[in-house]
Amino acid sequence: FVPSVGPEKARLVLVGEAPGAKEVRTGEPFTGPSGELLNILLKHAGVDRSEVMITNVCLCRPRNNANPPKAAIRSCSHRLRQEILAREPETIVALGNFASKAILGTSDGITKTRVGPPKYSERYPGVSIIPTFHPAASLYNADVFPDIVTDFGKIGVTNVGTTWSEPKFRVFDDPGQADRALSELLEERYREVALDIEVGIEKDVDFDHPDRYRLLCIGISYRRGAAIVLGERACESGRVRHKLQLLLENKQIIAQNGKFDLAGLRSIGKGKLSFDTMLAHYCLDERRGTHSLDQLAVEYLGAPNWKDEIKRYLPTSKNYADVPREVLYKYNAYDVANTLLLKEVFAEKLKQQGLWDLHDFLVECSGTLLEMELAGVAVDEEYLEQAEKQALEDLDRLETDLSYWVENPRSPKQVAQALKDLGARVASTDRETLEFLQEKAARKNDEDLLRFTTLMLEYRKEHKLYGTYIKGIRQRIYRGRVHPTFLLHGTVTGRLSSRNPNLQNIPRESQIRRLFVPSSPDHVLVQADYRQAELRVVCGLAQDPYLREVFSDDSRDIHGEVATRFYGPNWTKEQRVRAKAVVFGLTYGREAYSLAAEFGMTVTEAEHYIETFFEVIPHTVKWIEELEQRVLEGEDLVSPFGRHRRFWLISDANKKNILKEARAFLPQSTASDLTLKSANRLAALGLGDLLRIPVHDALVLEVPQEEAKEVTHLVKQVMEETGHELFDGYVPFPVDVKVGNNWGEL
Repeated sequence: FVPSVGPEKARLVLVGEAPGAKEVRTGEPFTGPSGELLNILLKHAGVDRSEVMITNVCLCRPRNNANPPKAAIRSCSHRLRQEILAREPETIVALGNFASKAILGTSDGITKTRVGPPKYSERYPGVSIIPTFHPAASLYNADVFPDIVTDFGKIGVTNVGTTWSEPKFRVFDDPGQADRALSELLEERYREVALDIEVGIEKDVDFDHPDRYRLLCIGISYRRGAAIVLGERACESGRVRHKLQLLLENKQIIAQNGKFDLAGLRSIGKGKLSFDTMLAHYCLDERRGTHSLDQLAVEYLGAPNWKDEIKRYLPTSKNYADVPREVLYKYNAYDVANTLLLKEVFAEKLKQQGLWDLHDFLVECSGTLLEMELAGVAVDEEYLEQAEKQALEDLDRLETDLSYWVENPRSPKQVAQALKDLGARVASTDRETLEFLQEKAARKNDEDLLRFTTLMLEYRKEHKLYGTYIKGIRQRIYRGRVHPTFLLHGTVTGRLSSRNPNLQNIPRESQIRRLFVPSSPDHVLVQADYRQAELRVVCGLAQDPYLREVFSDDSRDIHGEVATRFYGPNWTKEQRVRAKAVVFGLTYGREAYSLAAEFGMTVTEAEHYIETFFEVIPHTVKWIEELEQRVLEGEDLVSPFGRHRRFWLISDANKKNILKEARAFLPQSTASDLTLKSANRLAALGLGDLLRIPVHDALVLEVPQEEAKEVTHLVKQVMEETGHELFDGYVPFPVDVKVGNNWGEL
């Protein structure tokens, strides 16, 4: 039992979840690691801890540090409310999900609840309530730390964000009135307009393509606080669509996730995106899950959550066509008006932080990717049936092998029990936990645990391939093709990602790639692949003379040379594979335990291989050490393309993972952006309609067979020239080009 602390009257109350081990020993809440962080946050907010009441939803520590059970929360609820009301506070800061739900009486998670200005509850009349993440969460996930700092900054602040006022808008559903409104807009001096479309899906959540859905309305904002909405009937009018085409051609377009809006308007005209508020925010803050329009408007503009009104019409179908048009049109007007306001906010921030060039590069990439998404890639449906049959056989075999330990390997509960029987008690059975246990088993030569974790990892990999790529592709075939959505803002590493289906993560050796074929018998697929792109980026960044010497001589093979250092000149193919794993592990901070687990060697042997490789690349080793030191001192990492990776909080719990991520960020993001820059250049040369799939350091094109030779030569030339410019020719970036009848052949 750990009682609440603080004065009898307190303007500020902090509410946590439940005591931890350190709190039980000291008899005071928030005295462990999260308490030390809380003290820093209070100091930063100008608050003296001695003047604050600090309590928890439950005052007793749950057994094994588990989440407080519902019964305990109910039992403590009256005590919690009475203690808080007795202090007569002005502000309550609810730290974490349990505190937020207890104080506000909501079922929403903290990620959603914390956004925007302070909240209010009838349970605490007149009290400003600030929900935020628990400080302990940031000790493991540093990316939530800026949100906690932001939320503590709301203490004592009545107006959060700029002064927001409800936009004025007019709806034009009659085609004649809509035509006249657009004519006036075209004649006005407004050089740029914000656009937002509504179709059956939500663009910030769904990763489908809007061109498959009927246009429900189009919002246009041309000045601060003013918008027009073209209703559903107007959107079907030929005259209105012609005026919209002129608007797209003659105005600079501002949008939130503009790739979506321009795809939905493609049947009307081809617009050019000039500013994207989603991408602008990603330039300023690369964290995942922070870029939706409603979240940005609430956080930066002080807007109300205008989505709440529309949600009650979407409980089951999630189809925006089910929303009454009056409600939908208002929602659309708010969307587009707030997009224009956010452009003003983010444009100034981009200028202050020197991020305009990055924004413009990403906007250009957005246009190139839009064409790839619309084109899609054809699927061999006959081969898809064969692949499904084989996948089910492989899963059946693995389930048989695993049946010694678990009846159902898809059950986390059964997997956890099997691990417990093998001497490993775990709170989670996710991939990271299994990989950790696999490394531990390899280190301790625990054959049973190693066998089980290895089989489980293989099973989950095959199950994911089956669910994501076989079943998933079958569900997403549209007129013989799949049309993935490519995300420029989907990773903190700066790598491009894709959804529905995810083509980025199909293993190179997987037979799944054979599913993707040319759309015509007289076409072929061409893959242009940067050779060892990430290692060459490391060479350029570290200015490493050994790597430069190897990469500048086509007759030399770095993996073979490293294998020679390990095993002598007569190495085997398997030994070269081991050497290759050590070399590529350089950019990921791969450790000896992981290598030992994969190749069945001792940890000592794996450590010897890594040290032997490092002996020949001292410049790179020094660069890595300096990079890690910069991160530990609080510096952002900045790629040659201007991407930033910000590490907001480094603790003992997350330090190892952060340093691994820091090592991976620059080579991964730079190689990905190099590939995208090449795609932009190919599109500018008129080859954009041939591009199909971008994959980290490669581009796949569909080309008429008779043009294959000419196109492959041009693609290779453009990509190698782009690579040459990256480090002023210090290290070459050769491109391997292959031609085939399916992606698997490439």
